[in-house]
Amino acid sequence: MKHIVIVKFGSFIGVKSQRLRVVVKDKDGESETQYPLNRLKTINIAKRGVSISSDLICALSSRGIKLFISDYKGPVSTLNSINNHGNVMLKIKQATIPYSLRLSLAKQFMFGKIKNQRATLLYLNKNDKNQQVNYACDEIKQILSLVENTFTLEELMGVEGSAANIYFSTLKNNGLFPSSFILREGRGATEITNSMLNFGYAILSTYAMNAILNCGLEPYIGIFHSQRYGRLSLVQDIIEEYRSWVVDRVVSKLKHTASDSNELSTEIKQALISNIQHTFQTKYLYKNKKIALEHILQRQLYKLSGAIVNNTQYKPYLFKW
Repeated sequence: MKHIVIVKFGSFIGVKSQRLRVVVKDKDGESETQYPLNRLKTINIAKRGVSISSDLICALSSRGIKLFISDYKGPVSTLNSINNHGNVMLKIKQATIPYSLRLSLAKQFMFGKIKNQRATLLYLNKNDKNQQVNYACDEIKQILSLVENTFTLEELMGVEGSAANIYFSTLKNNGLFPSSFILREGRGATEITNSMLNFGYAILSTYAMNAILNCGLEPYIGIFHSQRYGRLSLVQDIIEEYRSWVVDRVVSKLKHTASDSNELSTEIKQALISNIQHTFQTKYLYKNKKIALEHILQRQLYKLSGAIVNNTQYKPYLFKW
């Protein structure tokens, strides 16, 4: 099954004989690529200036294929079939979750995030054996022990910030990110590394959004992230566990390509998309079986639903290194 991401300005997407048509016009002329609809899971339009036919919208709705329109923050619009209704009781439980359970789940999200940041640094340091990176991993390990002893979401936020400072400083000071990287910037960043991170997190967000909608949770009601107008708070919660392994690792891999570029070109976007999709198709160990990361993410969302409704245990997915 495929996740299609459209990143070229002026593209047209339509349908022909149960196949998705992607038509691209550029200075070299017009090209067309087709994909069988029965092999698609999502379509993500991640560029302005893309047009779409109403016939395709109907075909996607009837087949339950989700259509996302994204910017640098992630999905800004979603076409979700009217037949794909959610579980009302689950949404009610999610909206009325007690603070104690909210804090407990938030701790699991943050434990997973920090632990996976450490695993990513160890992975990136596997060849060089840089002692500074090892020291940073030891520091992050000590911070991990503080997660369980937090009693408010604000305290937990402080622990997360301490780990993030060490993590990004280590990436910067040891040549694991492009040399232009100084500090982490979100909205409006023009520096190439931050632009790549923001674009990568936006792609990751569509995977999280798809898994959230599949299990009937409300993407705007967060657990660690508070509610804010227009913010997909639960999506932000879910991607925390996966940011470093799925996106940061890829940005580090492409650091030499990024160092030669001053802008987030279409070629860099396509390289990011290709690598992130490859990671989601890679099989990892999950409950003694090897399954694709995309399916692990979906199972984690079902476990989270169980924790919200039945107060069952939720544990983050931890990448091993």
